[in-house]
Amino acid sequence: MGFGCVFVRGNRGVETSMKFTEWMLRRVYGLGSHVFLGSSRNADWIYEKVQRTRHLPLLAGNIANYYLRRPRVSGFLTLMLEPVFGCNLHCAYCWNSFEGRFRSMRPHLMPWDLFVKVVEGLPESIEAVTVVGVGEPLAHPQICDMIDFIAAKGLRSVLYTNGTLLEGRCLDRLAQTSLDVLCVSVEPDEETSRTYRNVDLSVIRRNVEAFVAAKQPHTQVKLAVVAHAGNVHLLDRVEEYWTGLVDAVKVGRMMIIDANSHPAVCMEPWRGNFFVHTNGEVSPCCVDFFGDLVVGNVHKETLASIVRGTSIPDLLKRMLRGDTPGRCRTCSEYNAPGIPVKAPKRPIRTKDRR
Repeated sequence: MGFGCVFVRGNRGVETSMKFTEWMLRRVYGLGSHVFLGSSRNADWIYEKVQRTRHLPLLAGNIANYYLRRPRVSGFLTLMLEPVFGCNLHCAYCWNSFEGRFRSMRPHLMPWDLFVKVVEGLPESIEAVTVVGVGEPLAHPQICDMIDFIAAKGLRSVLYTNGTLLEGRCLDRLAQTSLDVLCVSVEPDEETSRTYRNVDLSVIRRNVEAFVAAKQPHTQVKLAVVAHAGNVHLLDRVEEYWTGLVDAVKVGRMMIIDANSHPAVCMEPWRGNFFVHTNGEVSPCCVDFFGDLVVGNVHKETLASIVRGTSIPDLLKRMLRGDTPGRCRTCSEYNAPGIPVKAPKRPIRTKDRR
């Protein structure tokens, strides 16, 4: 379902109910996004992941656990799946600046059998699978089969891409899948696109135009823009350049690793998210690119068993005490007024260290 669009056939009462449910959830998420993330603009990110009202208590419980400093997660609501480790681009602000050091850290492609085990072992509370990670998903030769498999399991799919491989046979095949959201990462204009991504923005736009013309009616196309010092003054240009072509524009802050930041308790591990790497390692943090917060491995156990285990509560207790990996203690976000916070942080309390 998109903004103002409800794909429901038949009973008019059901259609009205669906419209009201979407309106209510978007209002709730808009308020929550404003309070906790500093802006209501990105409430759509939450709606992509959680559309079943029965899961709202789990979402609220996760937030309450974080702010009350409880070392537990009420429910896991999202899965972030990394089909590809490695990218065809080398964006100036991305992990590829470390590529030489970490290229062999895990397999380039997630094997099909591992992918199937992950999806089939998901807790019932997970509604959507975000296909992204430290790499370009469209580089996986079975990516379209993955999207179809996710849909066959009754789950929604959101795929992030840099748009450069969205052409030819890949575009035609992806357009015929049951993909719910295609999110294309871009810079605001031609100059910043060449400077920070070494990509011609007009080529990306042409690929998006072709996909929009070929896609299934229910598939939404959105843009994701990473706000940083070199483009924050140009963000207004994004909607102007893409108006009438995409369904939404999402702006998030650049994550900075190895920055000079103060130790704090980050909300991300409380969010109810799994990040599964190409090697099967599982982390509760969507920016745990290097596996510092791994709580299990799907090669050895299911996600459901990881949920029931002690690894996650133990990790949260460590974080409350400030006993976290060094990279967590130096992880921060680009600071800009009006841009939603990605992972809110709170100071570590002295009594929690005991």
